[in-house]
Amino acid sequence: MLSLFCSVLLCSVGLAAQISGQVGVQTVRTSTAPRIDGVLDDTVWGSAVPVESFYQRNPVEGAPPTERTVLRILHDDEQIYFAIHCFESEPERIIGTQMQRDAELDSDDNVSITLDTYNDRRGGFYFNTNPLGARADQLLTDEGRSRNEAWDCVWSCRTSRNSEGWTVEIAIPFDQLRYAESVNAVWGINVSRTIRRKREDVYLVPPPQAYGFRGMFRTSKLTQLAGLGELQTKPRLQITPYTLTGTNREFEGLDPTEQPTFNAGIDAKYGLTPGLTLDLSYKTDFAQVEADQEQVNLTRFSLFFPEKRDFFLEGAGIFDFGERRQTVGGGTIRPPTILFYSRRIGIQDGHNLPVVFGGKLTGRAGAFEIGTLHFMTDAKTFIDEKEEERVLTDTGLLLEENDPLVEMSQIVDTVDVAVLDTLDVARTNVSLVRVRRDVFGRSNIGIIAINRSPGEKTDHNRSLGGDLSFSFFNSSLNLRGFYAKTWTPGVEGEDVAGMAELDLKKGKFEFQTSYLDIQKNFNPEVGFVPRDDIRRFKASGRWSPRPNSPRIRRFSIGPRFTYLMDQNNLLQSRDFEFSSFMNLEIGDWIGMRLRNRFERLSKEFDVHEGIKIPTGEYKFTTIGPTMFSNKGRRISGSLSLEIGQFFDGTRKRFSGRSELKVTNQFT
Repeated sequence: MLSLFCSVLLCSVGLAAQISGQVGVQTVRTSTAPRIDGVLDDTVWGSAVPVESFYQRNPVEGAPPTERTVLRILHDDEQIYFAIHCFESEPERIIGTQMQRDAELDSDDNVSITLDTYNDRRGGFYFNTNPLGARADQLLTDEGRSRNEAWDCVWSCRTSRNSEGWTVEIAIPFDQLRYAESVNAVWGINVSRTIRRKREDVYLVPPPQAYGFRGMFRTSKLTQLAGLGELQTKPRLQITPYTLTGTNREFEGLDPTEQPTFNAGIDAKYGLTPGLTLDLSYKTDFAQVEADQEQVNLTRFSLFFPEKRDFFLEGAGIFDFGERRQTVGGGTIRPPTILFYSRRIGIQDGHNLPVVFGGKLTGRAGAFEIGTLHFMTDAKTFIDEKEEERVLTDTGLLLEENDPLVEMSQIVDTVDVAVLDTLDVARTNVSLVRVRRDVFGRSNIGIIAINRSPGEKTDHNRSLGGDLSFSFFNSSLNLRGFYAKTWTPGVEGEDVAGMAELDLKKGKFEFQTSYLDIQKNFNPEVGFVPRDDIRRFKASGRWSPRPNSPRIRRFSIGPRFTYLMDQNNLLQSRDFEFSSFMNLEIGDWIGMRLRNRFERLSKEFDVHEGIKIPTGEYKFTTIGPTMFSNKGRRISGSLSLEIGQFFDGTRKRFSGRSELKVTNQFT
């Protein structure tokens, strides 16, 4: 009875700590930096304040952890240091397999640190490591709902195993972070640990389970890191020059001789203030950028690829304006409507444009987030040879299908002919100003203005918009919206877009609904609009109960509905999906998904080479099971099957993935 009372009391304390978010941890200034080797034998760690007040998020929210975790924090003028001792009653069962930079570490034992350096719960920096010392980091904005996974910080991390578990030491330079200068600085912080074999997550302040699978990134509920004292910054300057030389030959061009090439440029980054960073680039080189993930497009709309070029990643979240980017299966991002899409810069109609100069100022000044950008690309002419279909008449003429002479001629045949497509691109300037101001507790309002001169086909293209984001009841209720207008010479009227979105998370329930309206002449040439001339309603709901069962940890059940019309209220697309998933206590997920769709095609499109979908109205349904096994096993994987109709035919889709962990370093 006494043990039961103690457990209830500890659980209540944990829940109270979670609600208040004010437990608080302390860092201690040190004159001697610890040696970052993963072994906690430096005497300097004895001066740090040990913290053991961790509480479960999973499986039992607010319960005490089943394994002990001890956190210590130190800092000096240059860096902040973390030591975490993860005690383990069965150290031989510690799981650590990932070593790649920025890998997903949820399949391993791991620890993470979230730092809210402005202590406003609006965003921050996320650091993650596992028993092998792998490093993953992300930049968090919008209370952690938006994440910049391509952001990389310069930080040190070492780990070590012993008979009591495993230990980690981390050093993060202050000059890698943004923060406000203060006489007595206080940051927001959360530290978590995952015990993979038990599928147990413990936190200083557990994010509510209602926040869902990505709740570990949320900055809405943090504790405070005190003891930093006076924080000042030194001017930060980083210079990266490059040279690139070689030869070039166009074997099928007019001049097949070999021509030498030489390029050189420079990038510079300078910290003007603790919160503002200036980036400059001359003859920017994007040759070292990571390749995009390959995708298969079975739709008639453009795919969306995230930005990976370093120049555009600094402060990228400030420029977000429009729909949130949602990740679907396989890491694919569902195409959002956004006013600024940095991948439009330096690329036109699939061609790379030489960048002459770029400059960017991003950061925070008081209650304002500020982002300005200017880019100049050089003029260039592209000549492509491609095949086009022509109509052959009885008089020997080759005509395009829309040529008026076709109706007055006798058609003999259709033939494919080689034609030269010439694209002349003038020197182009892109300028952008973005300002967002904090209001109330965790809400904000903002504006954005974009100018492209010249535009793709006219003298210029301009966009102007305003947005807002309100968060209430500890982020359980969130309202978002935007209104934007574009200006293109020769185009008048029907050139605005707007959106309103509401999402509610409460206990086991989650509900989201939105309305998006995009008129047919809305044309942000430096943005991304997957579909114009639409009115779209979306709604989704999830119920995630946790049954009192030794074999089932939770269910996730709910529908998702999309209803899309044109501006004349004629239905164009309807998509209804119902899915039900069961998470077993052993870590596996088993589910079923049913999807019913309606599509109206006003013109045919190629779903694949040689396969055309003709115009008309289509209704089709698909169904299929899905299974994900526990990633912590030596052998793991996933299987999914989808069968049903697809436009005027049928489709069967089977996908599988398997993973064998041969050793801790070889998978």
